[in-house]
Amino acid sequence: MKKIWKIFWGVIFLAVCSGCGIKKEQKKTIEDTKEKIYRECEMLAEDYQSIYENAAKENALYELSTIQKSMDYFGKYGYAVIDSYNQLDMVQSIKVDDFLKKAEKEKNGKTTIFQVIAGDHFIRYDLKTKQGKIDVEVSSFKWKEDTWQETYYHEFRANSWKYTENGYFFMEEYHPAGYDGPSGYRAFRVVPLNKKCRELNRKYILPFGYTLNKLFTSNWSEKNYDGINFYDVFDRLLSMEEKTDEFKEGKTYEIPKESFEAIFQKYFNISAEILQTGTVFHTETQTYRYRTRGIVYDFAPTPYIPYPEVVSYIENQDGTITLEVNAVWPQKELDQAFCHSVTIRLLDKDRFQYVSNYVSRSEIEVTWYTERLSDEKWEECYGDN
Repeated sequence: MKKIWKIFWGVIFLAVCSGCGIKKEQKKTIEDTKEKIYRECEMLAEDYQSIYENAAKENALYELSTIQKSMDYFGKYGYAVIDSYNQLDMVQSIKVDDFLKKAEKEKNGKTTIFQVIAGDHFIRYDLKTKQGKIDVEVSSFKWKEDTWQETYYHEFRANSWKYTENGYFFMEEYHPAGYDGPSGYRAFRVVPLNKKCRELNRKYILPFGYTLNKLFTSNWSEKNYDGINFYDVFDRLLSMEEKTDEFKEGKTYEIPKESFEAIFQKYFNISAEILQTGTVFHTETQTYRYRTRGIVYDFAPTPYIPYPEVVSYIENQDGTITLEVNAVWPQKELDQAFCHSVTIRLLDKDRFQYVSNYVSRSEIEVTWYTERLSDEKWEECYGDN
């Protein structure tokens, strides 16, 4: 009996030691990998100083021009590079395309993607594929003391991934229920977009987007504005005019008729009568009542919602231009969560007006929009003010 117990505990001891050995070997492999990545990134610091210093001096670390310079810099060393918001074409995209096609065919392959966050920050993704699975090593680097210094590293196997016909690479890192950290979803546009489409998107679509307004998620035209809330639109117009600091939460403002209508009529061909029917207008004072959304009660935007991407456009004979827009939603791994057409009237001196929006197809429901507080609810929340 004693002999049996000795054998049993011996087996346990060997198993534990074996497990410790495996863990030590895994730790050594991770350290070796981190060291290799760090040394490679150190080499990328040799000629980067001037890019960083010029951007920092001009307070332009987050400007697209700086990000493009950073992308081109890493790209000349043979790396695929993308920006963090998919607003610029991927550099060396052929390498990622080749990698993903190998993964689809369950062949072995590897590649590296640099994602530039700002002129002093990038994330590096080292990807390996085998039998259709993708393993990822993620490391984050910040510019400090004249070199790139690693701030973060971890590894994961993609819980799911997809390479779409429209040229998007989606990848999910598994997170358990209740996890409240950064999103586990990544989206990389691999196939480039028309340069003009990107310019149109930045000028006409991104300033509104899909957050806290329905301008691009509902159907409306100059003949019928029923699909949108004028106060939501007013908020976005204030932001475009850089006048958001003029109003505070929990207060009621009376905006003179001329001022309220002028900002609308700059961007919409809309009559005062239509504006007055969709808002609270006081005829005795000739003012529009206005209240901002509240940070606690009806403002907090839902994170990780779709973002717009203009994919084509048509220049119409009447002087308008119609933009075809796809809503990209990384959290659903959809590059066409919904599609809509936006018509813009081009005016002189680089001015323009929104003419209409039409949702042509949708794979989802708009669940992230929060209605503004009713009068009753507003009084309940802010009446004491």
